[in-house]
Amino acid sequence: MHIVMHHGKCICPSDLPYCICGAKKVGKIINKKPIEATKEEQEENSRAKSAKLRILEKI
Repeated sequence: MHIVMHHGKCICPSDLPYCICGAKKVGKIINKKPIEATKEEQEENSRAKSAKLRILEKI
C-alpha cells in the first residue's frame, strides 16, 4: 500500500492499478491496521482509549 501526493492528492481514477497523473510517492504504509492501546494502558490512562498509532516510512 502506498501513499501518493501531488500537491494534495492523486487525481487518477481509483480503478487504475498504478498512478498515471505524475503524483510522487511520499511514503509507504508499514502497518495495515492502526496499533491501539492495550486494556492495561487504557485502565492506567483514560486518554489512551482513543489513541491509534499508524506508521509511515518516508521515501
